[in-house]
Amino acid sequence: MKRQKRDRLERAHSKGYQAGISGRSKEMCPYQTLESRSHWLGGWRQAMEDRTVFA
Repeated sequence: MKRQKRDRLERAHSKGYQAGISGRSKEMCPYQTLESRSHWLGGWRQAMEDRTVFA
């Protein structure tokens, strides 16, 4: 996998995590492509798990 592509997907995951931590809905995902969207949602899900653990 190319570094540029990986960085873009890592950024999508990070943005999803930030959205999840701040309590935003998963319907707020700004990505349309399947690959980026799945990484964003992965970050969002991880944030939801972290919120329940640390709450």
